[in-house]
Amino acid sequence: MERKKRSGAWEMSHLGAAALAALIFCAFAAAGEDAGGAISSFEEPSIEMPFLLLQIQADLQGSLEDLDMAVAKASGDLSASGLEGDGAREVLRGLLAENSDLVEAVTFSEEGKILVAECEGCEGGEGEDISGQEHIAQILRTKNPTFSGQFLLVEGYHGTAIAYPVISPEGKFIGGISAILKPEELMDALVAPKLRFDTSTRSNITDYSFWSMHLDGLIAYDRDESQIGKLLFEDPLYQPFSSLLDLGERIVAERAGHGYYTFQVTEEDERVVTKESYWTTVGLHGREWRIIVTRIVD
Repeated sequence: MERKKRSGAWEMSHLGAAALAALIFCAFAAAGEDAGGAISSFEEPSIEMPFLLLQIQADLQGSLEDLDMAVAKASGDLSASGLEGDGAREVLRGLLAENSDLVEAVTFSEEGKILVAECEGCEGGEGEDISGQEHIAQILRTKNPTFSGQFLLVEGYHGTAIAYPVISPEGKFIGGISAILKPEELMDALVAPKLRFDTSTRSNITDYSFWSMHLDGLIAYDRDESQIGKLLFEDPLYQPFSSLLDLGERIVAERAGHGYYTFQVTEEDERVVTKESYWTTVGLHGREWRIIVTRIVD
């Protein structure tokens, strides 16, 4: 199915494509230089990696924007139906039925209490006060849509939310809608076919791997599932690897780039290897995720 055109969407894909295209040429010019802060004398950087990353970026950014438009539409529908009752439930159920990457959707009052919750087994969330969640507090304060960081839901699992205010037909703010996605499940669906790895065993039959990091250093996704949820700059696992920490600082500071670092093959496989990496950015409503493709070079 052809993807809908997105009005007002971030130009991340175009910016990332331009940056990474430039990096392809710069990488050859800088081949043998110390791109990661402590590593040199490698084979020429991979040409395939940036293009693979751009494909993942386009798919992931497109999926986020499609979900964002779906939540925005549901917000408009709730303006007409109201935030409670059968009408609201019908809107939320339709949103989840049409967008399989969303695992939960709730409406909340102007005080930040859950009014209606739709997902398998999430009825217990209704009536909960979620005004303290950062993205809900932002909606209540600014009345603008938001894309959250990863947080613990009242149902007991971690997710990321796309939230929109709901404005009544009379123009009054009456609350909002928050829809939850699990980043690792979204990325599994998009990345595994590109890198051809088994999502149940996390085994990879190609030379490439992939991970994603929030700007606070949270590992949001990794082929090595045990690393998801760790903080790069704080977790003891990463502290012995200064080149990884240095590159992590660059990844936070730069929206796209190329570099090398040393680290274990996986948390289970403690062999220390050198990895080449390219990274770029996806995001919504001012919040950015860094996405990184890597390969073992030594």
